[in-house]
Parts: sequence; C-alpha cells; structure tokens
Amino acid sequence: MNSFIDNLCSADFWLRLVYVLFFALAWQVAEVAIAVIALVQIGYRLFTGAPDADCAGWGDSFSQYAWQTGRYLTGVSEQKPWPFSDWPASGARWTRQSEDEAE
Repeated sequence: MNSFIDNLCSADFWLRLVYVLFFALAWQVAEVAIAVIALVQIGYRLFTGAPDADCAGWGDSFSQYAWQTGRYLTGVSEQKPWPFSDWPASGARWTRQSEDEAE
C-alpha cells in the first residue's frame, strides 16, 4: 500500500499521465489522417491505376508515428514520439530500440 501512495504522490506519475492524455489525442488525429490518406490513395488509384508516391510516403510516416505513439501509450517505450523526437521519415525501418539506444 505504501508503494501505491508513493506513486500517487509522484510528480513523474502525474507528468506521464499528462503525456498519455496528450498522445492519446495525437493517436486519434493520426488515425483520422491515415483514413483520409487511404481514401485519397484509393481515389488516385481509381483514376490512374497506380498509387501516388507522395501519398504513400505520408501514409508511411503517419503509420510509423501511430506505431511509436502506441508503444509509448502502452508503456513499451519511454521514448516520446513527435514533437519530443523527430518525425518518422518515410521509408524508415520499423525497429525496436532499447532504451539505451533511444537516448
């Protein structure tokens, strides 16, 4: 029980909670952006027969951002996604980083 009280009074706990709420909102925005990109890509493909490279690049970046955000929200990673780190580049490889490599 003492550990619970210590955690409840910890500034780190409350700061993490604020970040989680912020990134949960960012997750929702990224989810909508991915849906819009998917619809644009479908329309582009319908008229040209091939995917748009720029649209695919944006989709790649947003999906990586959602992946990074999900890892932070669920406690898998302590590395905060953008705007606290660089925006994921299109075509970047999805790799798990240890906490030592992330710093």
